Amino acid sequence: MGHILLVEDEEAPAALIRQHIAELSTEHILAVLSKASEALRYAGKNRIDLFILDIQLLDYRGTKLAKQLRAMPEYRFTPILFATALAGEELAAYREIKCYAFLVKPFTKAEFQDAFREALAMGEQMQGAPDTLRIEQKQFIFEYGIRDILYIESFGKRIVIHTLRSQNTEGTDSISGYSLARLLTLAGPDKLIQCHKSFLVNPDRIWKIDKGARLIYLKHCDTAIPIGEKYQQNLLGREKA
Repeated sequence: MGHILLVEDEEAPAALIRQHIAELSTEHILAVLSKASEALRYAGKNRIDLFILDIQLLDYRGTKLAKQLRAMPEYRFTPILFATALAGEELAAYREIKCYAFLVKPFTKAEFQDAFREALAMGEQMQGAPDTLRIEQKQFIFEYGIRDILYIESFGKRIVIHTLRSQNTEGTDSISGYSLARLLTLAGPDKLIQCHKSFLVNPDRIWKIDKGARLIYLKHCDTAIPIGEKYQQNLLGREKA
């Protein structure tokens, strides 16, 4: 079952939203918390499908919480609904946080349920979409399907992305201004693996691991990728030679 997290510090609005959600007969688990710090910890331990956030919370603002959630790779695109009496923050939320909708108190049951259904539907569509690595480079945006990436190599301040293209041919793109650590974050958890200080590999492309020679062989790729001693732990459980 999926999770919905409501962060609201007033009992009456929280109870009303609980009732509105219950009437929709959703199969999601609803968690209700009053503090932003508690919500952040909860989101780190559970996979949340929809956030409903009030702006004024007991410890700090809901907009700050939303920014912290957006910084977590797994929640970059998770729908966020703001339920608040402070309509003046609406524009900032749309621009900076990319929330799905803004519900200004007092809102009707129909307004809430319509926004709720639409936000969940959008989240389901996002989950069904192919995983992508999106990189901004000056005025250009490069977008790669994770499944098409073979490996990524770092040359100081420049990286080279090796992808599998049509007819199993290898293509390369050179990008500047990104570190391998940054790309790992952008790709999302477990989508790419760092096997060397200068290399990331796509785990789904691994064909064979030669532990003696410390080399990884990838499907449809002629290049053997080195394994750094520091990064051997990242490959535990993968195919062995």
